[in-house]
Amino acid sequence: MRKSPFNVVHQRLDANFGVFDGWSLPADFGDIQSESKALSESCGVVDLCSFGRIQISGQTARETINNLFSTENGKIRPDSWSWAKPVACDDGALCRIFRLNGSYTLLTQPAQTESLCQWVESAATDGVSVTNVTDKTAMLGLYGPKSFESMRGVLPFDIDHLDTGDVEKMSFMMMSFTLLRGSWLDAEGLELICPAAAGPIAAGAVARYRHKHNITPVGMDSLSRAIEQHREQQKADRGRNRCCQRPPAQIRT
Repeated sequence: MRKSPFNVVHQRLDANFGVFDGWSLPADFGDIQSESKALSESCGVVDLCSFGRIQISGQTARETINNLFSTENGKIRPDSWSWAKPVACDDGALCRIFRLNGSYTLLTQPAQTESLCQWVESAATDGVSVTNVTDKTAMLGLYGPKSFESMRGVLPFDIDHLDTGDVEKMSFMMMSFTLLRGSWLDAEGLELICPAAAGPIAAGAVARYRHKHNITPVGMDSLSRAIEQHREQQKADRGRNRCCQRPPAQIRT
């Protein structure tokens, strides 16, 4: 069983642990109703370490990404992320890809990581390096309509210039952090990826200022429920779009 780099901080916050996709993670922090409310109305902090992080780099990395994934806009801009779908998988394989400093990182749902990593490795063109860095990094998410505002007072660097979909690498105390504005819920959020060794420092800072900036620790039960609700909403939206599409008008001669 894998343990999150944030585990020490979770224990300090009296988390109730459970097993999720082979990871020991907080199921909740004692108040599931408040945790779910934070995700939808204010700001909840969630442990995303079990979500996969796969780096794809090399001279033909862009070609590999274009061949293997379809993205919402047809391309991924530098310093940004996009929803993506592997061309050979079903709707359940929806993932995210960001491009930073010429290389790509694939963000996956926990259950998809191993299979997608193997699939990309087998299909990658020559000169492409595919590395699963999930265990070497840590990932924290601040989700909810007030998440960006709340994190302004916690992070030791300015984030006001980040727009939705932006990705940026920053350094603090000789450590490198990657920030993404967005979330797995396709709503307001800010995600932070850092080396696994820096995980306790990052999570500890958020925990220290959580009361001052109205940040609620959220367990996997509430996050999983929110992600499932988002999936159902996506399906409903696609169904409505199909129903609203009109057949092309016939040309009369």
